[in-house]
Amino acid sequence: MSSRAKLGRLWCAKITLMSIPDFPNLKPLAIEDKPAFDEYFKNNFTSISEYTFTNIYIWRKLDNTELTMINGNICMLVTAPDRKRYFMMPLGKNEMKDTLKKCISVSGSVVRLSQDFIDTFVSGDNDFLIEEDPDNFDYIYSSQDLVELKGRKYDAKRNHLNNLLKNHTFEYEQLNNSHLDQCIKLSEEWCREKKRESEAFPNLECEGEVVKEALMNCDLLEYKGAVIKIGGQIKAFSIGERLNNDTAVIHIEKADPKIRGLSQLINKEFIKNEWAGIPFINREQDMGHLGLRKAKLSYHPIRMDKKYSVSLKTF
Repeated sequence: MSSRAKLGRLWCAKITLMSIPDFPNLKPLAIEDKPAFDEYFKNNFTSISEYTFTNIYIWRKLDNTELTMINGNICMLVTAPDRKRYFMMPLGKNEMKDTLKKCISVSGSVVRLSQDFIDTFVSGDNDFLIEEDPDNFDYIYSSQDLVELKGRKYDAKRNHLNNLLKNHTFEYEQLNNSHLDQCIKLSEEWCREKKRESEAFPNLECEGEVVKEALMNCDLLEYKGAVIKIGGQIKAFSIGERLNNDTAVIHIEKADPKIRGLSQLINKEFIKNEWAGIPFINREQDMGHLGLRKAKLSYHPIRMDKKYSVSLKTF
């Protein structure tokens, strides 16, 4: 990137930060906030799946995400569908203990904090109560394992995949605007098919809206995406982006559940084609739902990245 381009990017980020009001005032998250978030994430890599602008933006309507500045840190207040309010992990490094206390004064706790954040800003401070949030731990996998599917533990995955390859010919394409209508239709069909399995696949209506947000804003959000075509029709797609130097995160993956082996195929092909050289894949959390947990464990994560909630101790 040229020096002029870098200065332009920094200027955009500065202008964006100036548009975010100081605490306790708030503004709704908007696409115009992207430069400020991009600048922060460029200089402060995280391992936590929530903290990319793509993820924050596509959930903004359902989460009613609002922004405020506290001590020069970007703070995100979310109001969940059940009307519970909470602040996410502040983005910044300034006067963090005071920042957390101001957030807690509004929402009672700050959630989805990374291990690095806890170690840097919270550990050892007797004012704070730190609690693990296991339902939101991220599943981290070896990219090589997901592509090669070697060993007995992947026998079932290989059997599903081989069945598809035996019965179908597929095309792999990078996601572009010409694919959007078919991808949205597939997502809607997927939600209808899974509705009867709502215990294993929670919040289907919400998820359908989030997928549509991601697809309709593909040019603005700058993630990577791919589709699988069978018989000329899109039958699976996936969306992800680089999370840090050694990890990519998969935000969305949808496959026609009526085609055996298709979910294994899109998982394998997306990583092989778009994330070559990236050693780890973050496939986000299971939200405490047993069906999702079983599905994610079946790919044998190499570790779980912990997340925490922080509140003030009562004495």
